[in-house]
Amino acid sequence: MTIALDDIIRLEGATVAALVRRSVHGAAKPCICVYGTKRPVAILVRCADATTAFEPDGTPIALADFERRFPGHLATFEARVP
Repeated sequence: MTIALDDIIRLEGATVAALVRRSVHGAAKPCICVYGTKRPVAILVRCADATTAFEPDGTPIALADFERRFPGHLATFEARVP
């Protein structure tokens, strides 16, 4: 399982990205079977020089809590936003 910043989408006046949990699973007996999942765990929005974070259901996340839960991903997002 991996937590990763997904593609950044630029909209008029805002930049949005999802933080996602990705995983790949597989088995080789009796045949090769592989499947993967990708689920959002948080949403980041940059608008008017301010970043806000949300749970996938829309509940706000304080940025300090976001950074504690997902270390380094806020800085990565902000570095990619023009």
